Amino acid sequence: MLRFAIPSKGTGYDGAVALLERCGLRLARANPRQYTAHLRGLPDTELLLHRPGDIVEKVATGEIDIGITGLDLVHEQREDDENLLVLDDDLGFWRVALYIAAPQTWIDVSTWNDLADLSVEFQARGQPLRIATKFPNIVRRFCYSQGINSFRLVPSEGATEAAPALGYADVIADIVETGTALRDNQLKTVGGPILHSQACLVGSRRALKGSADKLALVRQVLELVEAQRRGRKLHSLIANIAGESVEAVGRLVTAAPALAGLKGPTIAPVWSKTTEAGTCWFAVNVVVPQNELLAAVDHLRSIGASTITVNPVEYAFYARSDTYQHLLEQLQDKP
Repeated sequence: MLRFAIPSKGTGYDGAVALLERCGLRLARANPRQYTAHLRGLPDTELLLHRPGDIVEKVATGEIDIGITGLDLVHEQREDDENLLVLDDDLGFWRVALYIAAPQTWIDVSTWNDLADLSVEFQARGQPLRIATKFPNIVRRFCYSQGINSFRLVPSEGATEAAPALGYADVIADIVETGTALRDNQLKTVGGPILHSQACLVGSRRALKGSADKLALVRQVLELVEAQRRGRKLHSLIANIAGESVEAVGRLVTAAPALAGLKGPTIAPVWSKTTEAGTCWFAVNVVVPQNELLAAVDHLRSIGASTITVNPVEYAFYARSDTYQHLLEQLQDKP
């Protein structure tokens, strides 16, 4: 039985469920208060609903085989843990960024250098710069890398944005989605983001290393996620074009190589409903990236396409799955 965890609520839950459904894996849950479920379309799999931070810890220890969580939590909790494997670092949702924010009244503080100078001033007065955060490990590493050496981290479990107003911190380091909470608490960001984060898929080296059955199930998940993400960027076009032969139509289509499909067009004769002396029709099928859709339509029109239909591509599988191959390589790295 593969143990697969997703966030139990919020943006992470909504995004994970939507992703799985796009992959043809529908969550079957008896009631909203139940923290276990099944995935229709993926046999021998138990879906577990946990807090994102707990998913990181339990995957690292092998209690859970794979899980969807936030990349920021991976960096914070288990960045150097060789038993926690990042199988896919960007699932395409739950995008946030970690920033340092200071009071808006600090008009002379807008860059990392300003904050480093200010920390020296604080230290000279016998009080280190206090930074309230839920991400002490990430913030500590980042501050040292930016020359901010005099500071004290203040653990924050509640509303971090309120820390400066309440007097137990001077600045904060917290996840920012819209910036509304910062503005409501008269705070502003300093410098750029410390870290960009999004939903990622993690796996347990301990759990997957010796189980061919679990690896087979994980391969299905990775293949589907990879193929649907690739497919969402593609469109399939079918056009009817008159020509003397398959070869003649093929030369017309491939005159614009960038718009002639991923490998080239598929061309087949059309059995026309009407008889037109000396006219042969051919159906041309090309798959193009979304950003080249209109250019491809214009090219097909220019070579005589009478009708063009466009369909989204649900999945695009390649000869092998890069993410699964990377997983196998990671498992071979350590005994």
